[in-house]
Amino acid sequence: MAGHRFYQPNLALGHLSAEESHHAVHVLRLRSGDSAAIFDGQGTEVRVRLTSADPERVSFETLSTVKTPRPSCRIRFGQALIKPAGMELLIQKLTELGVAEIWPIASERSVSKPEGEKRISSRWQSIALAACKQSGQNWLPKIPEAAPLDTFLAAPDPAPSIARIIGSLQPEARPLSTLVAEAKKVGPVNALDILIGPEGDFSPAEIGRARSAGFRPASLGPLVLRSETASIFVASALHYELNLPH
Repeated sequence: MAGHRFYQPNLALGHLSAEESHHAVHVLRLRSGDSAAIFDGQGTEVRVRLTSADPERVSFETLSTVKTPRPSCRIRFGQALIKPAGMELLIQKLTELGVAEIWPIASERSVSKPEGEKRISSRWQSIALAACKQSGQNWLPKIPEAAPLDTFLAAPDPAPSIARIIGSLQPEARPLSTLVAEAKKVGPVNALDILIGPEGDFSPAEIGRARSAGFRPASLGPLVLRSETASIFVASALHYELNLPH
């Protein structure tokens, strides 16, 4: 595919948004006749030739289409709110690793819910979009607004099979690799929910509610990891175990 990638959720329109058009013409200096790749965030990417290079509306013709299937395991990631820089790094990396849903959770011990929540949510979506463009990821994750843990626990899920894991510092927690291996023995792991707490972990009451909802505690090793380190580690391990061919 061409090096320059743009986002257009409705590829049938045949043109880029005003924002993407401005970036193509004024930043990347693309002109009519140049090639590019455009993806819709739902698994389709097209290779195109630009037919006009208006700074407010770049039009294109489609040359070829590639369909990227959904990852074989839908990963829904519940992340307790941490400092803004850490959240932004996580959203970038979880997007690159193909996480389908990233749920910011306002837990009892997490940092406060961000002020200007609509603006913050828009910022998170922009970071995910930029990560898709950079990495070649054709699936844009769902990122709801920050909500309490119980909202995540009660969210409906149409997936036919599911495993639920919570990162835990508790002594009874079992290795993440063991829990994943046990889930795979039962059958294909088509969907998995993961919860990672803030610095200091979820409160005992939150852990109790998560376990009542079917979450099994997983140890991430002997070291006490920062929340963002733990999340990137878990997402990488799950991507390798569940969404890469072996």
